[in-house]
Amino acid sequence: MSRVVAGVVAAALAMLFIGQALAAPTVDTRKALETVIFHAGELAQRGTALSGALLHIQHVINCLEGPNGKDFVQAVGYPCQGTGNGIIPDLEASSGAGAAKALQYSRIALTLSLQAVKFTDVNAAQPWAKVIAGQATIALNALPR
Repeated sequence: MSRVVAGVVAAALAMLFIGQALAAPTVDTRKALETVIFHAGELAQRGTALSGALLHIQHVINCLEGPNGKDFVQAVGYPCQGTGNGIIPDLEASSGAGAAKALQYSRIALTLSLQAVKFTDVNAAQPWAKVIAGQATIALNALPR
């Protein structure tokens, strides 16, 4: 009987730890930066509508700041959901290899994005988004694989 109880207790503990592991947020700054590069370097470049370019630039802002950022706009979506608390907050909390350089270039990308999201001409917004993607690429390359 004691083996049965021990087995049940062990199974319950295993389920508890599995549940906690599944509920724990993951930080995947590399994946979030790849998402930023895709939104700025690819999606913001498609079409000729200013609204589309600005939407994807706002996605970049959302990914860089995370849901607690002052410029985060929930209504447009958060394509980096599940990758952490935002690229900049996650890099600020990191002491890992390359984090300081990645943070520096992520902040530059944010500054550029905050300017670009105010543009009123798609012919200005799209090239600016390419520059943002370039800064995010430098940040990504600073992080270990």
